[in-house]
Order: sequence, then C-alpha cells, then structure tokens
Amino acid sequence: MKTVKMLFVASLGLAVLAGLAFVNNVVALVRWWKAFLAAGGDTAGVPAHLPGCFAWLDWSAVDYSAVTTFIPLLGFICMARAAWGMLRGRRMRAGDFPFFRGSDQLNVALGLFGTLWGIIVIGYFKLDTVQMADLMQCLHTALFSTLMAVVWVFMIDRPLVRPLFTRLLERSGLAETDDGDLAAAVDRLVERLGAASDAFDARQKAYEAAFEKRQREYTEFFTRRIAELEKRAQESEQKLAAVSAALRA
Repeated sequence: MKTVKMLFVASLGLAVLAGLAFVNNVVALVRWWKAFLAAGGDTAGVPAHLPGCFAWLDWSAVDYSAVTTFIPLLGFICMARAAWGMLRGRRMRAGDFPFFRGSDQLNVALGLFGTLWGIIVIGYFKLDTVQMADLMQCLHTALFSTLMAVVWVFMIDRPLVRPLFTRLLERSGLAETDDGDLAAAVDRLVERLGAASDAFDARQKAYEAAFEKRQREYTEFFTRRIAELEKRAQESEQKLAAVSAALRA
C-alpha cells in the first residue's frame, strides 16, 4: 500500500496544481473578455494575453476556452479519488479505472469544443483592426485544447495511468470483475427459462386435457352413430327377411 499512498499524494498534489492553473486560466480569460468587449472588438489597445491571479502560472493560461487546464484537473481528481478508494479498501471495477465510463469521449469532446471556440472567437474581432497576434491567440486556443485532449487520452491515460492503477487495484485484491453481474444475469436467465418451461408445461397439460375431452366426445359420437347404423342395418335385414317370406308365400 506504500505505492498507493505515494500515488495518492502525487495525484492530490497534481490535482491542486492543476486546479490553481485552471482558476488562473479562468481569471485571465474573464479579464481578457472584459477588456475585449469594452474595446468593442478592437484589440489595438488590448494585449493578446492578460495575467491571471497567479503570475507564476500564466504560462499555462494560453487557452481562452480553459480546456487545456481543465482536462488534467479532471484527470488528476479521478486519480486521487481512485487512490483514496484503494487506501480505504473499497472494491472498484477495473474496466475504466481510475476514470469513469466515457471519460475518453468527454476529453476528446472538450478538445473539440476548444477548437471550435477558438475559431468562433475570430468572428468577434474587428476585421479592419485584427492583427496576427489576435489570430495566433485564437489559434493557440484551438490547437492547445486539442493537443491536450490527444496527449492526455492517447499518451497519458491509456498507455500509462490505466495500466498502473489497474495493476495496483488487482494486486490489492480490490478489483471487481463482471463475474457477479454475469452470475446474476445467468440466474435471471435460468429463472426466465424455468418460468417459460412452467408456462409451456401448463399449456401442454391444458392442450392434452382439451384433446382428451375432444377425443372422448368424438368417441362417444362415433359410438352412437355406429350403434344407430347397426340398428338400422338390423331393421333393414328384418324388413328384407319379411319381404322374402311374403314373396315365397
């Protein structure tokens, strides 16, 4: 568990750092938009980048959609939460560990959002005063957000973080598999098959009872008809015998 403790401390520290960077990014974004809107879209007197609340983190505030700083914040929070769960002895599913289902799609969608936002912002500039620095600012927003999403998902998340956390989870004996769900599904299937078998047996018995009833009715009907025909045959024989006797006399 020593490795898990170290991982928890590291993830928590990185989450705090990423949180400060995100807050600084948002503050810089709000300050820039206020100055930009006050200037009516004329960036001649508005710097391409305004400082945030933490000057030593201004290097990370290059994305005015704040996606570049939000993606690692979300990831480190999930990592710290997962490590804390292992320290508490909580059983967790190893499939998407230490993140959540759909986290990859969410990060890629955030990167796409940053790209679209960087392109959309270009439309708010005055075309007669727009400068190359303004376009580069929008380009930074578009590219850095996409770059962060791609790097996080395909170079940090899947090849490094998930294998490490999954290995630690399995080593600690806290990994949940789908066996329980499979067993429950099999039990439900068996119950349904049993219910279907009982229903089939009930229908079959009802059909057999109805068939036996019909068979008795048909037997009785044909027995009566045969008896009637035999009686008529006997009567016909008696009539023929009487006629023959009359003709001989």
